[in-house]
Amino acid sequence: MLDALIQTLATTRGATLKLVADLSDDQIALQPAAGMNHPAWVLGHLLMVDGSFLTLVGGAAPALDANWNAIYGNGSKPVADKSIYKSKQWYIDQMAGVRAQIIERLKVLTPADMAKPHPDPARRERFPTIGHMVFLYGTWHEAYHAGQLSAWRRVLGLPSV
Repeated sequence: MLDALIQTLATTRGATLKLVADLSDDQIALQPAAGMNHPAWVLGHLLMVDGSFLTLVGGAAPALDANWNAIYGNGSKPVADKSIYKSKQWYIDQMAGVRAQIIERLKVLTPADMAKPHPDPARRERFPTIGHMVFLYGTWHEAYHAGQLSAWRRVLGLPSV
Protein backbone atom coordinates (compact mmCIF):
# COMPACT_ATOMS: atom_id res chain seq x y z
CA MET A 1 0.00 0.00 0.00
CA LEU A 2 2.84 2.41 0.74
CA ASP A 3 4.18 1.82 -2.78
CA ALA A 4 0.91 3.20 -4.15
CA LEU A 5 1.21 6.20 -1.83
CA ILE A 6 4.81 6.84 -2.94
CA GLN A 7 3.69 6.71 -6.59
CA THR A 8 0.86 9.15 -5.79
CA LEU A 9 3.33 11.52 -4.11
CA ALA A 10 5.53 11.46 -7.22
CA THR A 11 2.62 11.96 -9.61
CA THR A 12 1.13 14.82 -7.62
CA ARG A 13 4.48 16.57 -7.18
CA GLY A 14 5.12 16.18 -10.90
CA ALA A 15 1.81 17.93 -11.62
CA THR A 16 2.67 20.76 -9.22
CA LEU A 17 6.07 21.25 -10.84
CA LYS A 18 4.54 21.31 -14.35
CA LEU A 19 2.18 24.06 -13.21
CA VAL A 20 5.12 26.31 -12.27
CA ALA A 21 7.76 25.16 -14.79
CA ASP A 22 7.24 28.02 -17.23
CA LEU A 23 6.94 30.76 -14.62
CA SER A 24 9.58 33.39 -13.93
CA ASP A 25 10.46 34.73 -10.51
CA ASP A 26 8.66 37.92 -11.50
CA GLN A 27 5.44 35.98 -12.02
CA ILE A 28 5.32 33.71 -8.97
CA ALA A 29 3.94 36.34 -6.59
CA LEU A 30 1.41 37.87 -8.98
CA GLN A 31 -2.02 38.05 -7.40
CA PRO A 32 -4.65 38.53 -10.13
CA ALA A 33 -7.48 38.39 -7.61
CA ALA A 34 -7.43 39.61 -4.01
CA GLY A 35 -6.52 36.83 -1.60
CA MET A 36 -5.71 34.32 -4.36
CA ASN A 37 -2.97 31.86 -3.46
CA HIS A 38 -0.11 32.51 -5.87
CA PRO A 39 2.69 30.07 -6.72
CA ALA A 40 5.21 31.51 -4.25
CA TRP A 41 2.77 31.01 -1.38
CA VAL A 42 1.70 27.55 -2.57
CA LEU A 43 5.29 26.33 -2.96
CA GLY A 44 6.31 27.72 0.45
CA HIS A 45 3.22 26.22 2.04
CA LEU A 46 3.88 22.81 0.48
CA LEU A 47 7.48 22.94 1.72
CA MET A 48 6.28 23.74 5.23
CA VAL A 49 3.72 20.92 5.17
CA ASP A 50 6.29 18.49 3.78
CA GLY A 51 8.48 19.38 6.77
CA SER A 52 5.61 18.41 9.08
CA PHE A 53 5.04 15.26 7.03
CA LEU A 54 8.72 14.34 7.36
CA THR A 55 8.62 14.83 11.11
CA LEU A 56 5.49 12.68 11.35
CA VAL A 57 7.28 9.76 9.65
CA GLY A 58 10.39 10.02 11.81
CA GLY A 59 12.59 12.49 9.97
CA ALA A 60 13.82 15.95 10.86
CA ALA A 61 12.05 18.96 9.36
CA PRO A 62 14.20 21.48 7.50
CA ALA A 63 15.18 24.66 9.31
CA LEU A 64 13.00 27.42 7.88
CA ASP A 65 12.97 31.15 8.59
CA ALA A 66 11.41 32.10 11.93
CA ASN A 67 8.55 33.87 10.16
CA TRP A 68 7.79 30.96 7.80
CA ASN A 69 4.54 29.97 9.46
CA ALA A 70 3.32 33.57 9.42
CA ILE A 71 3.96 33.78 5.67
CA TYR A 72 2.93 30.27 4.57
CA GLY A 73 0.96 28.66 7.40
CA ASN A 74 -2.76 28.07 7.74
CA GLY A 75 -4.52 31.39 7.95
CA SER A 76 -1.68 33.32 6.34
CA LYS A 77 -2.53 35.69 3.52
CA PRO A 78 -0.47 35.71 0.31
CA VAL A 79 0.52 39.17 -0.87
CA ALA A 80 1.71 40.45 -4.24
CA ASP A 81 5.07 41.62 -2.86
CA LYS A 82 7.67 39.33 -4.43
CA SER A 83 10.39 40.60 -2.05
CA ILE A 84 8.77 38.57 0.75
CA TYR A 85 9.23 35.32 -1.16
CA LYS A 86 12.12 33.14 -2.31
CA SER A 87 13.02 32.34 -5.91
CA LYS A 88 11.08 29.62 -7.68
CA GLN A 89 14.22 27.48 -7.96
CA TRP A 90 14.91 27.78 -4.24
CA TYR A 91 11.47 26.37 -3.44
CA ILE A 92 11.85 23.58 -5.97
CA ASP A 93 15.28 22.58 -4.65
CA GLN A 94 14.16 22.60 -1.01
CA MET A 95 10.97 20.71 -1.80
CA ALA A 96 12.92 18.03 -3.70
CA GLY A 97 15.27 17.45 -0.78
CA VAL A 98 12.50 17.14 1.79
CA ARG A 99 10.36 14.96 -0.47
CA ALA A 100 13.28 12.57 -1.07
CA GLN A 101 13.64 12.17 2.69
CA ILE A 102 9.89 11.55 3.08
CA ILE A 103 9.99 8.80 0.47
CA GLU A 104 12.99 7.15 2.13
CA ARG A 105 11.16 7.20 5.48
CA LEU A 106 7.95 5.82 3.92
CA LYS A 107 9.89 2.89 2.47
CA VAL A 108 10.77 1.67 5.97
CA LEU A 109 7.48 2.37 7.77
CA THR A 110 5.79 -0.72 9.13
CA PRO A 111 2.08 -1.32 9.67
CA ALA A 112 2.77 -0.85 13.38
CA ASP A 113 4.31 2.58 12.66
CA MET A 114 1.25 3.58 10.64
CA ALA A 115 -1.07 2.44 13.45
CA LYS A 116 0.60 4.64 16.09
CA PRO A 117 -1.59 7.45 17.45
CA HIS A 118 -1.11 10.84 15.87
CA PRO A 119 1.38 12.66 18.11
CA ASP A 120 -0.73 15.82 18.29
CA PRO A 121 -3.75 15.20 20.54
CA ALA A 122 -5.60 18.13 18.92
CA ARG A 123 -5.49 16.35 15.54
CA ARG A 124 -6.36 12.86 16.73
CA GLU A 125 -10.10 13.32 16.38
CA ARG A 126 -9.79 13.78 12.61
CA PHE A 127 -6.59 11.78 12.14
CA PRO A 128 -6.37 9.14 14.87
CA THR A 129 -3.19 7.49 13.56
CA ILE A 130 -0.02 8.43 11.74
CA GLY A 131 -1.37 6.41 8.82
CA HIS A 132 -4.48 8.59 8.56
CA MET A 133 -2.37 11.73 8.36
CA VAL A 134 0.17 10.19 5.97
CA PHE A 135 -2.60 9.38 3.52
CA LEU A 136 -4.07 12.88 3.77
CA TYR A 137 -0.67 14.48 3.12
CA GLY A 138 0.07 11.96 0.41
CA THR A 139 -3.14 12.13 -1.57
CA TRP A 140 -5.30 15.16 -0.94
CA HIS A 141 -3.29 18.14 0.29
CA GLU A 142 -0.92 18.79 -2.60
CA ALA A 143 -3.57 18.00 -5.22
CA TYR A 144 -5.81 20.61 -3.57
CA HIS A 145 -3.13 23.28 -3.92
CA ALA A 146 -2.22 22.16 -7.46
CA GLY A 147 -5.83 22.95 -8.34
CA GLN A 148 -5.29 26.46 -6.98
CA LEU A 149 -2.23 26.83 -9.19
CA SER A 150 -4.24 25.69 -12.20
CA ALA A 151 -6.96 28.26 -11.48
CA TRP A 152 -4.30 30.96 -10.91
CA ARG A 153 -2.82 30.19 -14.35
CA ARG A 154 -6.23 30.48 -16.01
CA VAL A 155 -7.01 33.81 -14.37
CA LEU A 156 -3.69 35.15 -15.73
CA GLY A 157 -4.47 33.80 -19.20
CA LEU A 158 -1.62 31.31 -19.12
CA PRO A 159 -2.01 28.05 -21.02
CA SER A 160 -3.31 24.99 -19.20
CA VAL A 161 -0.82 22.32 -18.31
